[in-house]
Amino acid sequence: MKDIHKIQKHLKNPVVTIGTFDGVHIGHKAILTRIVQRTKALDGVSIVITYHPHPIEILKKKVYPFLLTEKIKKEQFLKAIGIDYVLWLDFDVNLAHLTPEEFVRDYLYKQIGAKEIIVGYDWHFGKNRSGDFHLLKKMEQEQDFHVEMVDEVLIDDEIVSSTAIRKYLSEGNIQRANKMLGRNYCIIGTVEKGNQIGREFGYPTCNLKPLEVRKLYPAIGVYLTQIRHAHKVFWGLTNVGIRPTIDKNNRQKNVETHILDFNEHIYEQEIELFFIEKIRDEVEFESIDALIEQIKKDETYARNVIEKLNNE
Repeated sequence: MKDIHKIQKHLKNPVVTIGTFDGVHIGHKAILTRIVQRTKALDGVSIVITYHPHPIEILKKKVYPFLLTEKIKKEQFLKAIGIDYVLWLDFDVNLAHLTPEEFVRDYLYKQIGAKEIIVGYDWHFGKNRSGDFHLLKKMEQEQDFHVEMVDEVLIDDEIVSSTAIRKYLSEGNIQRANKMLGRNYCIIGTVEKGNQIGREFGYPTCNLKPLEVRKLYPAIGVYLTQIRHAHKVFWGLTNVGIRPTIDKNNRQKNVETHILDFNEHIYEQEIELFFIEKIRDEVEFESIDALIEQIKKDETYARNVIEKLNNE
């Protein structure tokens, strides 16, 4: 674990959890909130052990574009909830082959000295994911720690999970995904200079290069979005897709945003793009003029929604 040596002398009564925590959604928050509560009761420190990229990349030896949260944002979210230390596990093939018992003894007990371990209802670890809450309970007395399990969180009788959120994003159901996340889905990236075709017909766009190459894009379509740049927030129209009307040979998915009431050059600058609502599917129009007319309709619809949201 990176930097464990820097904090070991501060590890008084550690309350620990471990997992991917991709998305840091409301199900994760139930676990994390419980950790913070127990930390205060024990006058100890709270620790999350996590990893980046996802372990499946090591096991499958392939980059998977499905992450909900950039590494930097995940740590920010965890600490905002009240976690004292976030430790990044160097997940590799050797670690993947450790038995659950070896992992507990070598990492949670010897290196951290965990006083309490709090996990989710579906947590698994160790070789072949054979370790779980019940195995930890069997090791309680041997390793002198206490184990607690946090139940699932439901929305409309559905279990909140990173898998469910990925599914909804891939379907374009942004509002459902956002409800499970407990915030609006966000992509962080740098604005790249494009071919500036949008500027020619009155709708200049920011072309986003994501900070995280593994980031999951929402389904192809046009979205109402918010843009955070230089501590200011703007509204925008974002197209996620291949721009079939403008470039019929393109097959690469792009993220382009027209920022409403905005006329600054922000090339090579970082923005955060928040997805609020899907407006429509991406369509190949018969002409550029037909595309422009549809964009005008999208803008009218977006401004009506923005007005309603601002008045709530």
